[in-house]
Amino acid sequence: AADANFNMVRVWGGGMFLPSAFYAACDKKGLLVYHDMQYAQSGHSPKASKTQDLELRHAIRRLSAHTSIAIWDGCNECRVIMNTTTGIYATFVMTVVADEDASRAVWPSCPAIGWTHGVHMLDSTPIPGHVLTTPPKLPGNKEIETHGPYLHGTGFPAVNGADNLQLFKPLVPIKVSNKPTGPNLPNVFASEFGAVVMSSFESMSPTLAPEHWGLHAGQPDDTCPGGFEKHCVGPNVMAERNYPCDSLIDVYFGMQPKGYFNRTGEMVFKKQIYQCMLSQTIHVKADIEQRRSLNELGILVWQYNEIWPTGGWGSIEYGTDVPGQVPGGRWKPLHYLYRRSIFSDVMASCGAGGSCYVKNDRAGEPFDGTVHVSALEFSTGKMTTLHDYAASLPVGAGVSERFTVDVSAISASTHLLIAECVDGQSKQTLSTNEILLGPPKDLKLPAASIIIEVAKTANADGSASITLTSSHTALYVVLTALAHGRFSDNAFAMGPGKKSVTFLPVGPLDLPTLTKSVRVEHMQQML
Repeated sequence: AADANFNMVRVWGGGMFLPSAFYAACDKKGLLVYHDMQYAQSGHSPKASKTQDLELRHAIRRLSAHTSIAIWDGCNECRVIMNTTTGIYATFVMTVVADEDASRAVWPSCPAIGWTHGVHMLDSTPIPGHVLTTPPKLPGNKEIETHGPYLHGTGFPAVNGADNLQLFKPLVPIKVSNKPTGPNLPNVFASEFGAVVMSSFESMSPTLAPEHWGLHAGQPDDTCPGGFEKHCVGPNVMAERNYPCDSLIDVYFGMQPKGYFNRTGEMVFKKQIYQCMLSQTIHVKADIEQRRSLNELGILVWQYNEIWPTGGWGSIEYGTDVPGQVPGGRWKPLHYLYRRSIFSDVMASCGAGGSCYVKNDRAGEPFDGTVHVSALEFSTGKMTTLHDYAASLPVGAGVSERFTVDVSAISASTHLLIAECVDGQSKQTLSTNEILLGPPKDLKLPAASIIIEVAKTANADGSASITLTSSHTALYVVLTALAHGRFSDNAFAMGPGKKSVTFLPVGPLDLPTLTKSVRVEHMQQML
């Protein structure tokens, strides 16, 4: 999971303290860990007892030697206000934590306004012997660490989400902020937001009987009364699969015909899952791009990995060594885009009216290079250079520059933009961002067919080469396989012709399974 573009994970307060092997792996990979104490909201709150005091001390003593731990946090979503029931997180929980480890930042809650007393305000490390206190709840006290918004799926009675369909505005094209950025200015750490999503057909289908292969399972709706955690009554096997995906698909792929979500079968289920995963991909990608144009210097998405092989919020599927799943988790389309563009330290994006930005978040290195912006025409596959912007950004984090690209001759329905950040000295491409200017439902795409060919022998490093040949331009080309591993790239656009991709195995390469099971999907098949 560790990558130069992905450097922090959060251990959520509603979960558990993890085995030592997890923290050792984070140490080795250079991943920072934002660590909640294992309390959440009001339903799982602490008591200042001897038992919990000892439990907290044991946890901190066990984990504090791990260099990956960056910050200790009191709880998930339990806004700490002194002299109320949540004051215990300051007076007890984080006081105990600070007593055991004064070398790291301590934080009252996730999200939070911060402290008024008891820590060094520059880095939030505790001051021994000082009492921890938080600001009062006043209208002017804004959170400097935020949660949300969340895109909850609606339109189907399930354990979460609204039964009635609730539509929303798509986030493409993005809105690029023109406000200045940098660590010297007021900034925000976004520690939780996201969009719901299903997992791949390969992962979900073994958990369902074939007659239930569909987002609504081909069964009558359950009755699901209640609030946030509804209690569903009835036989529908998809009702317990977290939030539905109806609203996401309707917004990004267009209103589906009546009965579409209740259809079942292998082909329709694959189509529904692709639409769901791409809706999450497009929405979260746009959300992050808008955030990075602002002065949000920390971005953590809810969530990284699924905790069961069904629907959830993750960009990585639940993974174990059982049929249909990949040990460690199969990468969903969104996760490939994290790596290719939106979590790159140096990245650029463009939005409405050709307003663009380039951002450098490298803490120890400036960026002197070129942002190459081009347009891909769907009907012909022709690439046209629109602008070459010479960027000179000092050491980050959060350093950005704005520029404008003339898109007057570009239609959102017939083109997408591609922004590449190229280093001036090495000429290395640091990030490649494919930018939709409108939702999939509005695109005018040619019919395309793709032939996929897996090399008959493995490469010297144990990987496998795959060649794709497309008849026409294809968008969001997604490869999936039962073999254990991931692809060097995925969920990309390709013009007519050939493109090479490498399959990177987890463990020894199972070439026969890869060759037999690998399949390709693209957006034109799904509209």
